[in-house]
Amino acid sequence: MAKPKKISYYRKKADKLLQEVGRLKHDFCMVCGGEYNCLHHYWPKSSSSALRYDWENLIPICIGCHAKHHWGNPDIHNIVNKVHGLGWIRKLREKKEKIIKSNKGYYLQAIEELENERAKYS
Repeated sequence: MAKPKKISYYRKKADKLLQEVGRLKHDFCMVCGGEYNCLHHYWPKSSSSALRYDWENLIPICIGCHAKHHWGNPDIHNIVNKVHGLGWIRKLREKKEKIIKSNKGYYLQAIEELENERAKYS
């Protein structure tokens, strides 16, 4: 009998799939217009399960802008805030407060939704 997989297996699978779909959806960095590299979580993954796979919380970004942000450059989020506006920030803040349990079912649902999203580009 196969050993049951840990939740971390499903989380990693969903996270990898998220970035794969991001590469299908985006070509350019929202901040500088450079070549797209990854999806950056506006609200960090650790701060809200409700926003981990929410497309509104995901910023298409290049490797340079992503590094600048993680090195503490506030310009990155300032530009994103300007592009999206206050209404977007408020909406994300409200979604952030929603409590969602990150269990196997949560990740399986995310995987299914991301696979459906990926299929749109096939």
